[in-house]
Amino acid sequence: METVIQALEKMGRATYREVAARLDVEPVEALSMLREQREQGLCDFSDGGWFIGSAKDAKRVAFVPQPKPALHGEAPEPVDPAVIRSLLAKNGAMDTTSLATAVNRNARGMTSVMRALERQGVVVKNGQGKGVTWSLPASSTEPEPEPAVESVPAVSAEPELAATAQPKDIAQIIREIPSFTEGRATAQTIPTARVISREIRRARNKLASLEKLRDAVRVVGRHKHLVQHLVNAEVENGKA
Repeated sequence: METVIQALEKMGRATYREVAARLDVEPVEALSMLREQREQGLCDFSDGGWFIGSAKDAKRVAFVPQPKPALHGEAPEPVDPAVIRSLLAKNGAMDTTSLATAVNRNARGMTSVMRALERQGVVVKNGQGKGVTWSLPASSTEPEPEPAVESVPAVSAEPELAATAQPKDIAQIIREIPSFTEGRATAQTIPTARVISREIRRARNKLASLEKLRDAVRVVGRHKHLVQHLVNAEVENGKA
């Protein structure tokens, strides 16, 4: 993939919009990359255009603005943070390319979107370089939609158990969740919608942790011979 410096070497002098059109990226992303290269002393800006080298050493020439090139399509719609939260909550950690594909965005432009969401505290970045992934903060406090009490389903760990479970009334559901009744008078056992939302968030966090543990156990299971070999080696070292 052609870099900003390579593009300027071929174009001579160009505006950031012309560079964006050549690299097939958003203008704001091209401007950000040009500024980063200028900080490293690889390019500079003067007389209305960007070029290789430093403006102090370059001869001042009259720059004739070229007609603005037609950018590819219309400017993309801003990415809704709620969509990103929903994707990460459903799929767990995702890389930038997968997120860009899910929201129909350019992978380069999606990088700047995710950095902005990271600064806002919406997501957290995991790793560096090509292995970067994005996930939700561990202690997310985003408000959840308040569900109607009448629609609270009976939670079952296995699908076959849920299929055979008997319907439960509201009072039975409340009695089975200790945090709803502990420290409350008998006349105040019906929890508020806020309390129910909090319990849902706790259940989801616990489910996410269990799913991660399940995936880790599966990985260990696929390499059980290697694990057993390491255990035996530790035992032999202990005897020695």
